[in-house]
Amino acid sequence: MIFRADRVILNVRRQKLMTVPEPLWRFPTREAIARLASRFDVPNEPHMQDWEWEVADPSRLDEYLKAYNGAELSDDERFTLMETIIRAFDDLPVPLDADERWQVTLSILDENIDLHAYSVWYWSDLEYELSDETWRVTPFLRKLVQKHQGRLDPQSGSQDQDGGEPDDARESPS
Repeated sequence: MIFRADRVILNVRRQKLMTVPEPLWRFPTREAIARLASRFDVPNEPHMQDWEWEVADPSRLDEYLKAYNGAELSDDERFTLMETIIRAFDDLPVPLDADERWQVTLSILDENIDLHAYSVWYWSDLEYELSDETWRVTPFLRKLVQKHQGRLDPQSGSQDQDGGEPDDARESPS
């Protein structure tokens, strides 16, 4: 596990300022954490805050992605594991755009935007200008927020990425 004091301080500051729209809120469940902790043989102690981040390990990304794509995980487990995956990529010591696993992860997020809307919005860090203080994953996830803006942002109205109404809002022929 990589511990970086600068990231911890930055995360504490963000927790106070970052606002994810309430309709997108989703959080790891105790059951999902317990199952993932057992599956990956990692600690799950009561004092652990942000468990999904504390156990994130960039050297285990292949294992995480294989598990994510397996059929046996619940949506709560997938959501929690994706938080771990995003954190692990943020701590990866190589450029993200050069890692094909990151491209696969972005596709997973795009295809499962309803499940991962909270994570995509949160890690997009929209309250801040892009700088050295934003997460490494932020520029990539902002593109997903932009693509799915109408679906994710309750302030933007009910338009899809092309500016029209979402498919489920259109009348079906009788």
